Amino acid sequence: MIRSCLHVFGVCIVAFCLVTEGGSVSASCKTIGCGGHDPKSTCFCAPSCFSFDDCCDDYAEVCPEQTPTVKLGDVNMLITTDLHSWIEGRPHDAHLNASLAHVVSVLDHLRSIAYAQSRDVFFFDNGDINDGTGLSATAPDHVAFLSPVLQTVRYDALNIGNHELYQRNGHGIVEGPACPVVGLKESGYIASWEGRYLTSNVVWSSSHEPVGNRYTMIEGKFGTKLLVFGFLYNMHDHCDAVEVLDVEDVLASQWFKEAVQAHAQVCDGVVVLAHMDYRDELVDKIWTALRTGMGSSKPIQVVAGHSHRRGFRHIKAIRFYNVWPEVYEAGCKLDTVGFLSYSREGNRLRFELANISGNINQLAGAVNRSVSNFSTAAGARTAQAIQTARDKAGSDRVLGCAAQRYRLMTPPGKNSLWSFYMQEVLPETLLDSAKSQIAIVGTGAMTYDIFPGPVTIDDAYTASPYGNFWLKLEGIKGESLIKLMMELNHPTPWTQVVPSYVNSSAPIASSTYDLVFCDFDLDPIVERLQGMLGKHLEPKLYKPLLNTSSVLSAWFQQRPCSDESILL
Repeated sequence: MIRSCLHVFGVCIVAFCLVTEGGSVSASCKTIGCGGHDPKSTCFCAPSCFSFDDCCDDYAEVCPEQTPTVKLGDVNMLITTDLHSWIEGRPHDAHLNASLAHVVSVLDHLRSIAYAQSRDVFFFDNGDINDGTGLSATAPDHVAFLSPVLQTVRYDALNIGNHELYQRNGHGIVEGPACPVVGLKESGYIASWEGRYLTSNVVWSSSHEPVGNRYTMIEGKFGTKLLVFGFLYNMHDHCDAVEVLDVEDVLASQWFKEAVQAHAQVCDGVVVLAHMDYRDELVDKIWTALRTGMGSSKPIQVVAGHSHRRGFRHIKAIRFYNVWPEVYEAGCKLDTVGFLSYSREGNRLRFELANISGNINQLAGAVNRSVSNFSTAAGARTAQAIQTARDKAGSDRVLGCAAQRYRLMTPPGKNSLWSFYMQEVLPETLLDSAKSQIAIVGTGAMTYDIFPGPVTIDDAYTASPYGNFWLKLEGIKGESLIKLMMELNHPTPWTQVVPSYVNSSAPIASSTYDLVFCDFDLDPIVERLQGMLGKHLEPKLYKPLLNTSSVLSAWFQQRPCSDESILL
């Protein structure tokens, strides 16, 4: 579920948006009107929801979006977060057509405008660079193709995210790189940022040394000095290579207190890159610890992420509107390029923000440019790096063809991606017997629609990006599987279009099955079954040459395109 902000009389109202990538369309903006939604609340026509792909397909034509106003302040920040390798522009979503190269061009133009006024502009990324498209999934460590692209982008500081820290090889169960962050270290990516890749609470498990730097001081062209930290939420399911320290413990540590004390008088403000939901209580704890050490007047801005939302809030309950907006989150997957600025007005700060949709026209308009004179030399270099990465990943290679569009967030049925995956793809490519085997998969495993016509490597891995391997439990009674599905999906909010878990077929209570599932779902499935059966269960590796992504690719490879389809 995605949330976004509507501004009514200066109040941030959170709108619940049910559809994430690849929206489910049950109505048209022509019939429900701009600003409305269909009766089932699966399709929205509100500008605040559009950048999250939960609006109707015809939103861009019926309800064109206005370019947001970018108001420069004394201190200005351009922000990306949760890119998840969506750095190329979306071929199946004409509105979100901007690439990371276009963001680089925005930075150039924004700095040109700001520098003419002697104002500084800083550029930040807030983590989760990988896991989302073929640029990530086709690399064994999920970062090898991405990192050279990001090294062409002039970020002032970067944070780490949870996706850089997931175990990829099941603690040695399957072959391959163990953890993306190891690849980032071994490739020299982390070192290339010269102390500006921040990991305030992530350390190497072998040495307990920080993965990156705990903090950094950056200085703009006109002398603005910002003290920057990079925190990750209290992540416990990380890979063996690292240890994620609880935020509370770091805030109480000696190094943190000394860093705050040493910089309190020399920095002009503090920025916290916090890879956590902007509403997370950890944000408040970080802000309070910094406020205690910095005094009452030092600007402290938290840049949030992880929840894939647009949103902001004030940490203190009573504030004047548009003053001291201490926490801001700028969407995900390049659907949003965030901008915020602040300026001193007496003893207060005036804050401005702009959510710029990942659209070339929107980005160009935000910096007073037309598309024809928008691209810069630095942007062109990043564009070339993206193309090089795509070539290495084989992104454009056609696997086969899809006869129709399969939608991620559509209830089970003919048009549902999940019905297609569970009832057609898995029985053909993974299961040996649909009668004696049942697959259960958590619906976080896929993230985007499959579109009609040619399906490329990138299309397949964008729909199913994580590449989780398969496990098997033998001899599970149907009655236990029925109960398991009920527990996994309870409670299901009435607003939830797709259940949290789906199965390939309905188990018969009196029958016995082999249960197939992916490693990401191991804990919720095995723990519940062990509780039901009263015994320890040890899953076995199942078909190690296949994973949650490759089965989809394999299915389409058996559906070659006709000449007419290739011409679409």
